[in-house]
Amino acid sequence: MDNVDLMSPITYDDRLVIFFDVMGWKSHIAWAGDDPFKVGMLSLMPKLLKRSSVLQGAGSSDARITAFSDCCVVSIPFSEESLPQVLYGLSNVFVGAAMAGFLLRAGATIGKLHHENDIVFGPGLNVAHGLESNGFYPRIILDKDVPSLKALQLLEGMKGEDEYGLFVDPFTLPFVKSGYLAKDSYPDGTFMGIPANKATEIYTVLLMRLEEMLGKAGTDKSKKQVNWLYARVRQQHKQILGG
Repeated sequence: MDNVDLMSPITYDDRLVIFFDVMGWKSHIAWAGDDPFKVGMLSLMPKLLKRSSVLQGAGSSDARITAFSDCCVVSIPFSEESLPQVLYGLSNVFVGAAMAGFLLRAGATIGKLHHENDIVFGPGLNVAHGLESNGFYPRIILDKDVPSLKALQLLEGMKGEDEYGLFVDPFTLPFVKSGYLAKDSYPDGTFMGIPANKATEIYTVLLMRLEEMLGKAGTDKSKKQVNWLYARVRQQHKQILGG
């Protein structure tokens, strides 16, 4: 490759940009050590993403993903019609990761981006990264300065807003009970080893995993982050028990 190729002009595209990482990654690395099985678990995030409908649901062959360590960038040509399906697909990843013992946090915006192979940069990525960094809790922070995201309609209880921003909570009972969980993602009809139509069982396992994570949380910050989600899931789980 000569210098002309290296310096070729590039035009940004308008894309839906999602940046997310795995919370408490250093602790997960320490936990895995050199155990091949545990190290394999660390590669779960990009595997889940590629298997989920977050990319297929976008209806575009130009959907792209770049993963590095605990960080992942997904970008898709912007289409207002595909936004709900993409967010439901990403929610699949969040729920599946939590059931495997990992909590994620993401920022989502629509902005200018260059994303080709493993090269990704642009103002849109800067915004998405900033949203994720300031989001604090395990959830998807939406850029409320983008009208299409601010007006986005999702299933009951999934969308909210607080001091950390406008967010999507992927762990609501209505989502887990909906047909969007595992839709077109798991050909064998299961979600993380559980039949996809067994919403009660999936939600119960999710609650158990969060309880385990809360018990292992080592700092006040991590306890607050996990407890935010655990309390929400526990409250909704009572609906299953009829109490």
